[in-house]
Amino acid sequence: MDQIKEISAKIEAIADEIKAVSDQLDAEVISAEVADEQISALGDKYDKLQNDLKLRKDLQARIDEIQEARITPAVVEAAPSNTKEIHNVAAIPARAKAQKSRFFASSSDAYLAGMYFAHLAGSSKAGEILAAQSVGTDDKGGFTVPDPLAASLVNLLEEYGVARRVCKRVVMSALTWTVPKVLGHATIYYPDEAQAITESDVTFGQIQLTAGKLAGLVKMSTEVTEDSVISIVDTVVQSLAYAIAIEEDKNLFNGVAGGINADGIKGNTSVADTNVASVAALALTDLTAATVATGNPVVGQRNEWYLNSTLYHGPIRDLLNAAGGNTIGDLEGGQRPTLLGYPVNFVNVLPGSSASTSGDLLAVFGDLSIGCYFGDRRALNFQTLRELYAVNDQVGVVCTERIDVKVANPEVVAKITLT
Repeated sequence: MDQIKEISAKIEAIADEIKAVSDQLDAEVISAEVADEQISALGDKYDKLQNDLKLRKDLQARIDEIQEARITPAVVEAAPSNTKEIHNVAAIPARAKAQKSRFFASSSDAYLAGMYFAHLAGSSKAGEILAAQSVGTDDKGGFTVPDPLAASLVNLLEEYGVARRVCKRVVMSALTWTVPKVLGHATIYYPDEAQAITESDVTFGQIQLTAGKLAGLVKMSTEVTEDSVISIVDTVVQSLAYAIAIEEDKNLFNGVAGGINADGIKGNTSVADTNVASVAALALTDLTAATVATGNPVVGQRNEWYLNSTLYHGPIRDLLNAAGGNTIGDLEGGQRPTLLGYPVNFVNVLPGSSASTSGDLLAVFGDLSIGCYFGDRRALNFQTLRELYAVNDQVGVVCTERIDVKVANPEVVAKITLT
C-alpha cells in the first residue's frame, strides 16, 4: 500500500511539472521546442508510472481478494495481463493534456474526439477509451458521435457560415415536415359599450420541408498517436465544418442545382429584386431601393444586409466616401460594418465586387430569421472507409447531414442582382 501511495505522489509531482512547463510556454519564458522536449520526457515518466501503478493496484486487489477468502497462498501471483480497469484506461495521457486545441473547450474533449476518429480507423485502444467514457453504448463499434465533437462542429459551422446561424431553425422528425406559416393576423375593433366584439381569424398556410443529404469525405493517416491526435482532429473538424458551412450558404443564397435548394434567394422570383447593370453602376439609390422593397415591415422584423466583404469594402465604401461629409478620422478609421443604419453580415459565397454575369446576386436585405427556414432532420454523422485508401495506409472519414433550406416568407426579403 505504501508503494502505491509513493507512486501516486510521484505521478502528481510530474503532473505539476508538466503544468509548470505549460505555464512557462504560455508566458513565453521558454520556446515551444524546449517545452515540447521537456513535456515529452515528463510524459514518458508519467506513462511508465501509470503502468507501474496499475500493476501495483492489480496486485493489491489480488492480495485483498485472497485475504478475504481466508486463503494464505505460498506465492501471490500478479493479476492476469489481460485484466482491464476501465477507470485507468479512460485516463487522458499526459502528452495529450499538454497539447492545446484550437476548436475544443479542453484538451480532454479534443482527445476524446480524436479517439473517436481513431476508433473509426480501427484502433482497439481507442475503442477501449470510448467504452470507458461512454455509458450504455456499444463498445464493439456502435459508438455515437461524442458530444464535444458534435458541439464543436456545430459551433464552427455557425462561425464559418451564415445560413445555419440566421435562418429559423426547425427540427424535423421525419423526411418531410410541414411547418405552419401565419398568413393573416387577428383584426382589432373598437366596439361601443355593451356591444358584441366582431370576430376575426388568424389564417395559416403551410411550408413543407424535405430533408436532403450533404456529405463530405476526408482522408487521414491510420497512425493516430497520442502525440498528434489533437492536431489531427482539429484539422479534420475544421476542414469538414468549413466545407459544409459553405455548401449550406450556397443553397440558401445562390441555390445549387441538384442540391438542397436549387433556386436559393437568387432564383426566387417572389423576392423583390433591384437590378443594376454592373457593379460599377451600383448607386446609393439602389441600396435605398432594396431597404424599402420589403414593404411595411412585420412586427418584430430585424432587417440586416448580407453581402461579400469585397463589395462592402470596395464599391460600397467608395459610394459612402463620395457622398461627402467625411472627416479625416472617418477616412483613416474606415466605416463600421453597417449600411444605411442596418448591420452588415459578410457572406463568402456571394461574388462581391467580381460579379459580372447576368443574374449574379450582389446583396440580400431583410430578416432571414423570419424569411427563411433551416430544417434539421439528422445531425452530423460519421462513417469510415477502411479499404478504399488502404494502399496508402489511410482511412476515409465520411461526414453527412440531412437538412433543408427554404425561402418561406419572401415578402420580408429583398435582393440586388445584375441584369
